[in-house]
Amino acid sequence: MRLSQCLFLFIITLGLQGCQLTGPNPEDPYEPVNRKIFKFNRGVDTVLLKPVAKAYSFIVPSQGRAVINNFYTNINMLPTVANDLLQADFPHASKDAHRFVLNSILGVGGIFDPATKYGFPLRSNDLGLTFAKWGDKHSPYVIIPFLGPSTIRDGFALLFDYTIFTPYPYIPTIPLYSLLAERYVDLRAQMLDSDRLISESLDKYTFVRDAYLQHRRYLLEGENQEENGSLYVEAESTPTKADPLPTPVPTSKFPLTTSGLIRKDASKQS
Repeated sequence: MRLSQCLFLFIITLGLQGCQLTGPNPEDPYEPVNRKIFKFNRGVDTVLLKPVAKAYSFIVPSQGRAVINNFYTNINMLPTVANDLLQADFPHASKDAHRFVLNSILGVGGIFDPATKYGFPLRSNDLGLTFAKWGDKHSPYVIIPFLGPSTIRDGFALLFDYTIFTPYPYIPTIPLYSLLAERYVDLRAQMLDSDRLISESLDKYTFVRDAYLQHRRYLLEGENQEENGSLYVEAESTPTKADPLPTPVPTSKFPLTTSGLIRKDASKQS
């Protein structure tokens, strides 16, 4: 039932986008309506989500937030392993499965991360990458209400990753909503440091779009995600002590504004 409802809402979203005049950018053919949804998401974020995330960061100490993030990250290893197998990437499937088992048992349900110390670093894989590997790597960019940047391919993939490869659909409604709300706020709190970069950009919509597409392109066409599935920003010159390399950051699943692309506190997550 939840799958059919989510699918119905997502099809309506894409249908509304298809009714709009397309823009000149082939990667973003639905730019006019995407900008409207982006503006709506930013409004929701400013009025509701960001204040809650700030309060959450103030009330919950960093150690507590790290434990919470570890728990949800461990759950995300289930779709990661599944998509490793679907991509016939058996070496990573074995490593990611070992990581999940170690953190689930020794890490007390994933709230701690002993697997990294045993040589099984964090990775993230998803059905969008699987679809891209076995099909067309290019998909139109879309903004999903409340969730943020995506593509048509990645949006449908997220729906099925959630429904098929995670335990969330089997959790009763009220606890489920509580878990998802907690994760949503936790992810937004992790992105607070990126707000300044977005606010300083000349075109916030373009900044977020290009960052998202660059990140997905890196995952699809770059080297394997040995560095925690991180995005490395190309530097114009050799970094110095005054100009350090950007901190690698893991991806986030439900970004309202930034897609988890720019986070300074990633080192505190493990």
